[in-house]
Amino acid sequence: MGKNYNGTQISQSVTVSEVAGATVEDCRNKIFVYDENGKAILATGGTKPFIGVALIEAGINDMFGEVSGKVEAGDDIDIQIKDIGSVLAGEAIAKGDEITAGADGTAAKAKAGDYVLGIALSKVAKDGYARVQISKYQKNE
Repeated sequence: MGKNYNGTQISQSVTVSEVAGATVEDCRNKIFVYDENGKAILATGGTKPFIGVALIEAGINDMFGEVSGKVEAGDDIDIQIKDIGSVLAGEAIAKGDEITAGADGTAAKAKAGDYVLGIALSKVAKDGYARVQISKYQKNE
């Protein structure tokens, strides 16, 4: 039957559902890549092309918030692959910064040679949610 993304305020064409390659305690608004088996894992830097960013409603939705966003290996993760989304910042981000992944799947400023997820559309401090225009490419060296 397919997935229904009602409530996410995006069209279904910009999302994919991928199988988690490892347990992630909180996948929400974090950046993902494929592992060697084609499963989704947290990005640990800008060295691999990105799938995209997990939706805010990805993983477990627990009314108390104790395990919200958790996915086990083998669970599905809903990932936004294009257009404008939100990503959790692992460091301060300025409007116009090219965004890559930090060590824990959070957003970081891209350096020469990094794969870029997209361009920041908002300024945020560490642990804030940056709006990003997803336009994946590799930054020139």
